[in-house]
Amino acid sequence: MYIRNSNKSAIARVERGRIMTSGGSTLGYVENGRVMNSSRSTIGYVERGYIMNPSRSTIGRYDRSRIMSSSGSTRFYLEGRSIMASNRSTIGYTDENIENYLEEVVAYVVFFSNWW
Repeated sequence: MYIRNSNKSAIARVERGRIMTSGGSTLGYVENGRVMNSSRSTIGYVERGYIMNPSRSTIGRYDRSRIMSSSGSTRFYLEGRSIMASNRSTIGYTDENIENYLEEVVAYVVFFSNWW
């Protein structure tokens, strides 16, 4: 599934457990909640609604409809195939429903994009 910017140009691709550039080069992996870079070094965690740094300190939270800061304020809305900033302006799109790849999309937004 492609992740696209607001102009609908492909900027990344996700499949189960893997995050890639739009050209297919591996950026990182998501396995059992652990987010790793292309060298498989742990850079964070996305599991059970929490976003954590490598030391497992909470840096944010997520659910099916939004990504939040650790204090609970909404940073991004996730609705259907749209990724929106906190002001609800659309900053990205996906080719399929975000829920199908929720952890991968959250990991991309937080650890691999310049949106966070």
